[in-house]
Amino acid sequence: MPRMTGAILAALLLLLCSAPAAWAQERPRVLIQQGERFLAMGKLDAAIAVYSKVIACCDRTPEGAEAHNDIGVAYARKGELDRAIQEYETALTINGYPLASFNLGKAWRGKYEETGDPAYRRKALDCFRAFGRYLRKGEALPPVVSWQKEEIEEYLSEAERALAE
Repeated sequence: MPRMTGAILAALLLLLCSAPAAWAQERPRVLIQQGERFLAMGKLDAAIAVYSKVIACCDRTPEGAEAHNDIGVAYARKGELDRAIQEYETALTINGYPLASFNLGKAWRGKYEETGDPAYRRKALDCFRAFGRYLRKGEALPPVVSWQKEEIEEYLSEAERALAE
């Protein structure tokens, strides 16, 4: 009987030691999904708070890049384009997070429409063209892009026409 108790304790100890590692890997993904739900509900400050938790634990990771991009989306929806731009640019510096390029283009377009500054128009066009190249590569797309690919392509086409004039 003591031998079985020792084996059970060893298995339990192994499980407990591996649980934090598994939780650390799963937690950012769960938080990102929670943030996406807050974004969908229009609870922008709650989304920012959740994404900030991801950044606090995993800033220079793919999950951190996604969180920076999604915080940018929340700031853009709040009308804070300068903060959104900072977040998108951070996401791009981490791992070239492709969706940040599209969102950054939208933010630069918004700045151009606010100010008429041709530098913002050029930046928006550069971002949209970069994202268009990414879409045409034929690589597997993240779900958020593949679900909306047709709408995204229509937006890109319209934006490039409008900004090229």
